[in-house]
Amino acid sequence: MIIYRPGSQHVHCLVVIESVGGRVVADRYVLADRLGSGGMGTVWRAWDHLLQRTVAVKELHAAGGGYEQQASMRRVLSEARAIARVTHVHVIDIYDLVEFDGGLWIVMELVPGGSLSERVRSSGPLSPVETARVGLEILSALGAVHAAGALHRDVKPANVLLRADGSSVLTDFGIAALSGHTGLTGTGAVVGSPEYMAPERLRDQPVGPASDLFSLGVTLCFLASGRTPFARGDLTATSFAVAFEPPSVHVPGPLGDVIEQLLDKDPAKRPSSAQLTDALQSIVDGAPPTVQATLRQPVQPARANRRRTATAKANRHRMAITGAIAVMALVAGAGVTAYVVGDDSESGKPKQTGQMSSGDHAVSRVDAVMPVPGVQGRVWVFSGSEYMVVEVGGDPASARRVSGPAPIAQWRKTFGGLDRFTNKIDAVLSVPGDDHRFWVFSGDQYLLVHTAGDRSGKGRLQEPRPLTDWSNSLGGAPGFSHRVDAVMPVPGVQGRVWVFSGSEYMVVEVGGDPASARRVSGPAPIAQWRKTFGGLDRFTNKIDAVLSVPGDDHRFWVFSGDQYLLVHTAGDRSGKGRLQEPRPLTDWPSLGPFRTD
Repeated sequence: MIIYRPGSQHVHCLVVIESVGGRVVADRYVLADRLGSGGMGTVWRAWDHLLQRTVAVKELHAAGGGYEQQASMRRVLSEARAIARVTHVHVIDIYDLVEFDGGLWIVMELVPGGSLSERVRSSGPLSPVETARVGLEILSALGAVHAAGALHRDVKPANVLLRADGSSVLTDFGIAALSGHTGLTGTGAVVGSPEYMAPERLRDQPVGPASDLFSLGVTLCFLASGRTPFARGDLTATSFAVAFEPPSVHVPGPLGDVIEQLLDKDPAKRPSSAQLTDALQSIVDGAPPTVQATLRQPVQPARANRRRTATAKANRHRMAITGAIAVMALVAGAGVTAYVVGDDSESGKPKQTGQMSSGDHAVSRVDAVMPVPGVQGRVWVFSGSEYMVVEVGGDPASARRVSGPAPIAQWRKTFGGLDRFTNKIDAVLSVPGDDHRFWVFSGDQYLLVHTAGDRSGKGRLQEPRPLTDWSNSLGGAPGFSHRVDAVMPVPGVQGRVWVFSGSEYMVVEVGGDPASARRVSGPAPIAQWRKTFGGLDRFTNKIDAVLSVPGDDHRFWVFSGDQYLLVHTAGDRSGKGRLQEPRPLTDWPSLGPFRTD
């Protein structure tokens, strides 16, 4: 057996013997009760009879054999040496590292207070102030680790233990070192918990301190809400969500904003440790947050190049998906487990909003559709209190869900704190000449919002206003001043739209503000659209939403309840009429994850 002791240049040959009281490791550590076990290691309470103290001893199960196992051992030794040199109140003390018979044993301080994961399960989520305080402790621990030239790579609530005084202790560095520089071992096994991993780890890309900060963001989300932002019920879906989907952060206020910034897919856009420290400290102190949003508004390409840019983005996305499929396959068979005292299994917690089980039904309706600026064919689709991002092709079957469903309440800068808008959006109308500005309608109110490709943008540009502001168009018509159900652009006429409310419609020319909008004609019954909606009671009584067919200014999918139509219109609504009879929304598999009411 070979043993290395931190700070020593000598290698010692020792013997493992059995004693009456239990197994003795390195002729020194008497194993007592087993505290926890997982696929990568077992933790024991042990007695150090040399120094007469109780310690924790972790037996690591190195993956693979031969060269790979030797490489794993070298990584653990290197990282353990770095961690052992760290003296920090919130970093676990490593006392010893023993190599014996192809295995590794890490000896460290015993922290008896349980983990943060256990604390949340037993007592519920922490308050924002308490979460921020714990975040500062973990962040300071990570700062010391990073300064020593090491990374943790598996920051999660189960790897943060609590001392008797309630302070946090970051632990379980040895397991992380087994993974080298990514989340994958040489055989494709995954080391860590996918829902806490940074996207770059799942993509097998270089990692750095920002990767640990991403995991810290997921941890803070769990502490404050009892949920993780990417959990999808199985490893494959969860890993895909981490790599490509926006997070579901159910944390209000400044803390939620900080968490969202930490969860940016791009490591370069995450806050620095200094920015994060300022932001968390301001939450603890009750002061306004000092860290600014790190999401960048995308630069819009010239109009002539937008289609080519969108195509290039789609191709890059498909390539990324192809690479991710390999990662998903590896994750699915990896047997990821908990590695510390206690575990981080989330079994038994409520299913997150937007998850769909085999017992859920298809979408019952589409309430509104909003184009994503700068990306041809990509739209936000709203139904009830949820939304998703969909890329639309030439037919419903080819439409592809990019992300979601997720709560509309996540649009903090736009709809945050407005129950009416987060519960249901009725219609969206583009502001002429500005691809980023939209009037959004809910009941008898509307908002002016500025969005970007990632929904961040500049948020809402005003507080909710009454529909009576539209005095020269909607405001003076009975019914329209109470609700706008849908908006449909008139082909070939900039700024002219059909507006639907209940069983009626009108033609409106829109300017730069509601007061300048003017009614061209109507109200009139939708039943007058004989070639399009004639004879269809459902559509003539109420139209819920309209979606343009990409690349064709005259074709629209029109939604009412759980059905839709494909129609062709012209400037005077005659056109070619409906191109099909009503079809069920089940034709749109991309919309399937929406729940029914």
